[in-house]
Amino acid sequence: MKKISYIFLLCSSFFLNSSFSQNNQNAQDIFKENLAVFEKLANGEDANLNSIYEARGFLIRITGISYEMEKSFDMPILPPQQTLNEWKTWFEKNKERLYWHKRKKEVRVKNK
Repeated sequence: MKKISYIFLLCSSFFLNSSFSQNNQNAQDIFKENLAVFEKLANGEDANLNSIYEARGFLIRITGISYEMEKSFDMPILPPQQTLNEWKTWFEKNKERLYWHKRKKEVRVKNK
């Protein structure tokens, strides 16, 4: 009986860890997709205005790194290269803390 319990715990642990790893990877992929919107713009490629606006809000919400806009209206303007670099650096330092919150259906950052 102890052997069966041990096997069950081992299997449960494996599935929970792989599920968490998958959620973690999905959250990282979502972050990279949002960052890619601005990288494409910086390279002169076109992007949908809605995707720019959503990517900007996502990256600011997740990282806490914002930038001043050139105009006083709330339109997503390409951030300076310094901000793109700060977002990339933040991601490299914190990517393991990103996860998908199932109930809220959004990417979140785990507390340290």
